[in-house]
Amino acid sequence: MLAVRVRVRLKILDKEIITTALVNSGFETDEPQILVPDRLLLANGIEVSRLSGITMEYGTAGGTITMFVAKGSCRVALVEPDRVVGDIVADLVISPIEREVLISDALGEELGIVILSLKRGLWKLKDDPPDRVRESYPPQLW
Repeated sequence: MLAVRVRVRLKILDKEIITTALVNSGFETDEPQILVPDRLLLANGIEVSRLSGITMEYGTAGGTITMFVAKGSCRVALVEPDRVVGDIVADLVISPIEREVLISDALGEELGIVILSLKRGLWKLKDDPPDRVRESYPPQLW
């Protein structure tokens, strides 16, 4: 019933946003990328016009979509009650249709996320003790 969702801190321009993000192994990228709904930016007063980027086409389950990509314009950290992991520089991919933040496979690896059970939403960090199991967060839709 669950997927693996983690809590992240995004630093975009002069804003810091805490949100839940879906770890999406099907979002395959060469570099760390985080996809955010355009509504997230709007809700946090971030003007896309202040970001430098390009438009790119992405293949999705629903077909091809063109999205704005701001290379290296987001810093991402995973935020857990017991620790904060990373301050990873990631490309910011802005979606006009997605409602949830998505973590690419490359970013998930950089953050050290290890999926234990997709169905039950269980995961851990690669340097957690062997018996440590973390639970997913509920989805946060924008």
